[in-house]
Amino acid sequence: MTAAGESPVPTTTGPLDEVHRAQSARLLDHLVVHGPATRSELATATGLGRGTIAGLTSRLLDAGVLRPGGSAASGDGRAAPLALTAADRVLVTATLTPDDAVAAVATLGGDEIARFVEPLIPVDGVAADPLELLALVLTRAVARAQRGEHPVADLTVLVDGAVVGRPAVVVTDARLGSEPVDVLGALRILAPTVAELEPRLSLPITLLPTATAAALAEHAELPGIDELLFIAGDDSVTAAAISGGRPLTGAHGLAATFAHLPVVPGGARCTCGQQGCLTTVAAPELVLERAGLSEFAAANGRTAALSELVERVAAADDRARWSWLDAAHWIGRALQLVVPTLDPSAVIVGGYWGVLLGDVDAAFRANRPTIGGGALEAIPTLAPARLGHGAVFAGARRQARERLVAEPSLLAG
Repeated sequence: MTAAGESPVPTTTGPLDEVHRAQSARLLDHLVVHGPATRSELATATGLGRGTIAGLTSRLLDAGVLRPGGSAASGDGRAAPLALTAADRVLVTATLTPDDAVAAVATLGGDEIARFVEPLIPVDGVAADPLELLALVLTRAVARAQRGEHPVADLTVLVDGAVVGRPAVVVTDARLGSEPVDVLGALRILAPTVAELEPRLSLPITLLPTATAAALAEHAELPGIDELLFIAGDDSVTAAAISGGRPLTGAHGLAATFAHLPVVPGGARCTCGQQGCLTTVAAPELVLERAGLSEFAAANGRTAALSELVERVAAADDRARWSWLDAAHWIGRALQLVVPTLDPSAVIVGGYWGVLLGDVDAAFRANRPTIGGGALEAIPTLAPARLGHGAVFAGARRQARERLVAEPSLLAG
């Protein structure tokens, strides 16, 4: 007999159906994040009935996904904690920041174990190939995982451009160029360790836009909001949308291509071939140049230069203020096009744009519709990002974890 509020113990020992698969993912996600737990603790944490937990854990133990995590507290072992068999596996994530190539190793739960950084600084006036530096830090990260005897469960490479096609290539990336770039193909050649690792990965190597990763991380901080637009402009002009709680990619991976909205009538020709794209008036290097900070950026890095820009804007420096307000005007104009189309509950603004959010918000509100007696004027909420530069790593790891727990066999011993 099943107590009120409980689900019955599944009677089949066959493959998990979709309902049980979703329940299994909830259970495994808790173990990934919080470590070993008893069946009673799992029932409390997941909201699943004790009967359901008993059936799921029995299946997962038989499949080698779970193992007893300690000595039994009762004769039949039902009160013993359970642990993931694959708890020692790690996630490797790599990206190009405004100033560095970075690769990091983290536990399945997202706790960082090691980070490797290579500056993107020109030597004798010659800039290094960013993909070569990305391959270098990736090689170090994989070697670190192997030295620690931690099998790599997922490898994700973050890029600023859009990820399109099968096999996936990167387009409209400010650093890599507007033409399609086979980033993973290049990394397989430049980092033989990665090519050797690939057949042993639980999942194929993932290419993920940085804005999508940041949007996923910010979305996790906003319970109850499943329609979200994320924008930022530190490394390049980027954006991503969350719809129904999931990333919106579009038919070709080009959804929320914010940088290449042609918002300036008769504007400058963009590298993509259009005229008047947002990136031609709001790209960070252009804002810094107009503010007289190009040499500062060359000497100190773009991150430091953008911080200096924010300080000068706050100090009412005429050149910095003019440069930024012109960019903010066009960012607001782009939002006036995108927001009615996507209808997000919130727009999250990252990087230095988030610090100067008041100017973006003012530009956006300057031309809002009066439908419903002006009720839409306050919709959506514009808010600064909460997680800063670490959001891209947090979001990439979160998505990797979701992919792993969605298919329990990937976590079997």
